[in-house]
Amino acid sequence: MRYTHPPLLLFSLLLVLAITWQNNGETLDLFSKNLQPNWQYWFGTDWLGRDVFSRTLKALLFSLAMGGLSSLCCAFLSMSLALIGNINSSFSYAVNTLVDAWSALPHLLVMIVLSVLAGGGFEGLVIAITFSHWPKLTRLLKIEIEQLRNKPYILHALAFGHSKTKSYITHLTPHVLPQVLTGTLILYPQALVHGAGLTFLGLGIEPSTPSMGGMLSEASQYLLSGQWWLALFPGIVLVISSLLLMSIGQKLRRE
Repeated sequence: MRYTHPPLLLFSLLLVLAITWQNNGETLDLFSKNLQPNWQYWFGTDWLGRDVFSRTLKALLFSLAMGGLSSLCCAFLSMSLALIGNINSSFSYAVNTLVDAWSALPHLLVMIVLSVLAGGGFEGLVIAITFSHWPKLTRLLKIEIEQLRNKPYILHALAFGHSKTKSYITHLTPHVLPQVLTGTLILYPQALVHGAGLTFLGLGIEPSTPSMGGMLSEASQYLLSGQWWLALFPGIVLVISSLLLMSIGQKLRRE
């Protein structure tokens, strides 16, 4: 992978900016409320005089952390189930049935129910996204492992007395890790957008916590009064971040 890949560079710059930006966007200034974008407030201010640019960066950082942790947890869960599904035919049937049954459930409804059952908050969002995005990656990794376990080096290791567990960890896992990494990066933008969708519906976090979905939900109440910047700029940042992550994942998959 070439590290001069422009989407990766742009995403890294955006992430560094969000981490290092000092203003958290929580300072109230009622004398500067509802200001359109200008040189001092690049994205304008909201109905409480808060800097929308700063709030957008902190909301993006929250969403990226939530989406990244959800993707990693989902990849770990998918890898575990894929390995379990290759123990024997009974486990394979059980995992395939579970994948098919879970895939048939309404995706958004599953996320909402899981978020509510998990008690909301950052952890609730991570749990909801993790346990609603695992079936596709599990199926992919299971098929990949089924093909690899019949390779000569796996069969020779078993013939020399190595246990199946040791053979899988030593010889099979290194060949599957690239697929796991690629699957994680492909899941990342989905987790980012779906997390924003849950927070837009008011699930998972406190209203005072900046989040992409929460900002868009609040902005929708002020669009008719002409405050277009409250939804436009956070929405653009969310779309750009998702597209950059998708481009990075596709680049890695091609290589």
